[in-house]
Amino acid sequence: MSHSPLTGRLRRQWSTLAALIIMTAGAVIMVYPYAFMLGSSFKTRKEFAEDKKSIIPPRFQIEQRLKHARGEPSALDWSGAKDWPLMKNYADALTFGRVDVFLFNSLIYAVAITLVQLTVNMLAAYAFARMNFRGRGFLFAVVLTTMMLPSAVLLVPQFLVIRQLGLVDSFAGVVLPGFAGAFGIFLLRQFFMNIPRSLEDAARLDGCGRLGVLWHVILPLSKPVLITLGLFTFMGAWNSFIWPLVVLSDQSYYPLTVGLSLFQTESSADWPRIFAASVMGSLPLIMLFLLAQRYLVRGISLSGLKGA
Repeated sequence: MSHSPLTGRLRRQWSTLAALIIMTAGAVIMVYPYAFMLGSSFKTRKEFAEDKKSIIPPRFQIEQRLKHARGEPSALDWSGAKDWPLMKNYADALTFGRVDVFLFNSLIYAVAITLVQLTVNMLAAYAFARMNFRGRGFLFAVVLTTMMLPSAVLLVPQFLVIRQLGLVDSFAGVVLPGFAGAFGIFLLRQFFMNIPRSLEDAARLDGCGRLGVLWHVILPLSKPVLITLGLFTFMGAWNSFIWPLVVLSDQSYYPLTVGLSLFQTESSADWPRIFAASVMGSLPLIMLFLLAQRYLVRGISLSGLKGA
């Protein structure tokens, strides 16, 4: 039985509408925690304790301001609330919580791990993609096998190695285990294998060696995947919590993820200031993503799933 063009058009419209509804619902679910964190960062501790569910602080709610102006009972009607500076939680997080130190540490760790891992993964991926040597397939299989190991399994061996090297409570002790990654090697190898060999052959005829081909041919064509991998690596290093917590005891070396634990005690937590520090910690990642988003999808799609 054939369907009329009108019926087909209605089905497409309903399918589009359903897809939009599902995507909107998914976006709301993903954005809500950040909106809650941002709104709560402008609350006082009493405002947060009295109303943990609302996203908008009382001083931003029109009805609360109208009640307060008319002299009616409102959430703003307690001592000192009306004089609470808008950015007080952020200022206190920087002044008393040492968030500036933790942010600087996180930035140093993330940048160092990203730069070294991109370099190491790039060289390893080029060897696996373009060089023929005995045991290449076996070694690549071993590298891929490490992706199956949970990070918790490697935690104790890594700590023992770092302790034997005398790098506990140091910058090197935090960044050294992150200097290479199987995922990065795999992603770059897949991308390198999609680059035509004719370009490499032409460079060799012009007198380029292995490193010359890598620098002048492979890397300029690999900008999208390198930015994508760099973004993933930076985010992973920035959000790392377990390893810095294990290897560090000196608070001056803490990254932000570990430093946030200092805002709470066994009996209480200063949630508005924690949220303010979390907002400051998430801003660099958001800005980095906005700058690199046009390369993200392209880098993943161009790396392909082409077999060896």
